[in-house]
Amino acid sequence: MNRTQFAVSLAVMGFMSLVGSFVAVYALQGAPVQAQEDGAGVVKGSEFVLVDKKGNTRASLDLSDENEVRFTLIDSEGKGRVQLSSGGERAYIALLDRSQQIRYLVGQDDTTVMETMLDAKGKNRVISQFQDSGETLLAFNGADGNNLMTLMGGPKAASTLLLKDPTGKNGVTLFAKDDQSSLQLEAGDGSLLSAVLGDGRPVFALSKAEKLRLRALLAEDGTPEFIFLNDKKEATWRAGK
Repeated sequence: MNRTQFAVSLAVMGFMSLVGSFVAVYALQGAPVQAQEDGAGVVKGSEFVLVDKKGNTRASLDLSDENEVRFTLIDSEGKGRVQLSSGGERAYIALLDRSQQIRYLVGQDDTTVMETMLDAKGKNRVISQFQDSGETLLAFNGADGNNLMTLMGGPKAASTLLLKDPTGKNGVTLFAKDDQSSLQLEAGDGSLLSAVLGDGRPVFALSKAEKLRLRALLAEDGTPEFIFLNDKKEATWRAGK
């Protein structure tokens, strides 16, 4: 997976974080609903409030400033716990805890369905996304926001799996697209790459401190090559071609 594709993955996760931050619990205040009957069984109004026997608001149906329809369920402590909203190109369902932190969010627009699970601090921990074009994304994050696992794929995207440890220094990358596949292992400042190129030639490489030190591959004519390199990328020993 190249840097551009990885950046796209991070951008998608950033976008999901913005969607999660946008949703909030709206204050359920205002004058009593001025409703009127218009025909058999039809009641019209700009806001509807459900109260319990003590007069406490337990649910509300109203319109936001953006003319979105909102339905909010409220617990016995006056905290909004479930909110549904629909308006324009998007719709969402959000679950909130008693501190009014969103813990689960699923949203949909004309082309994309997105789902996010958050921890008590508002950090996105699980993110999934599906687009009508067939592109999919699944990501797991740590408590500090660092990505631990990302899985991507689709008709036009490479099938990619990224694994990272909590430090972000060690990881595994699997990549497959257009008759190419690769496995890259990274730990500390060392890395191993095993790949098959688009023309069917396998490649194996070892690097230290981002400097290639060993390379094995098949030349275009099928002849095997095995090369040791110094820190200046100069061949110190070569076998094969």
